[in-house]
Amino acid sequence: MRYLAAIFGVLLCVAVAGEAIAATRYVSDQLRITLRSGAGTQYKILDTLTTGARVEVLETRGEEWARVRAADGQVGWVLTQYLMDQPAARDQLAQARNQLESARQAQSELESQLQESRGALEQARERIQALETEKEQLSQRLSRAEEGLEQYEEVQQLKKQVVDLQRTIQELEAEKARLADRTRHDWFMVGGGVMLTGMLLGIIVTRIRWRKRSTWGDRL
Repeated sequence: MRYLAAIFGVLLCVAVAGEAIAATRYVSDQLRITLRSGAGTQYKILDTLTTGARVEVLETRGEEWARVRAADGQVGWVLTQYLMDQPAARDQLAQARNQLESARQAQSELESQLQESRGALEQARERIQALETEKEQLSQRLSRAEEGLEQYEEVQQLKKQVVDLQRTIQELEAEKARLADRTRHDWFMVGGGVMLTGMLLGIIVTRIRWRKRSTWGDRL
């Protein structure tokens, strides 16, 4: 019986004290609430918590008091009626306004990006048009270059023919010079032969005349 009574007493204490579940709560829309050293108004005030302050519930004492840990780490007791599961309406409104402002800024940034994208798209279109024009010009230049290449090849062939003709002319000029030298040599030889023949004829004629004179002298 004593053992059962002890167990019953322990369970009763647990029910009264209420073990902590480390739940997160928020101070209600009251301007300020007191953080006390014990579960009662007779205990010393440790600090005050403002509306929207976030606290961690460590344990409860019935339905009236809760032992909490504040954001700065300070532990004390507050009235449970001033705690809420959600942030205060004022904080929620401020948060909603911040979210709205963030959404507006995001929208503005998206609009700016969209405008920039449109500008970039327009620039890309202009660039494509310019490239198409340049491509057409290059195609025309390529066609002219191909025609010019054909003309160049024809000119090169003509130049080669001219070089061949010049070489032939030079060879003919050289042959002409050789023939001229040979002709002069032949004429020199002919002239020498004629001169020698004339000299021989002169000697022969002179001797014939001398013999005739000698014969006529003997006859006289």
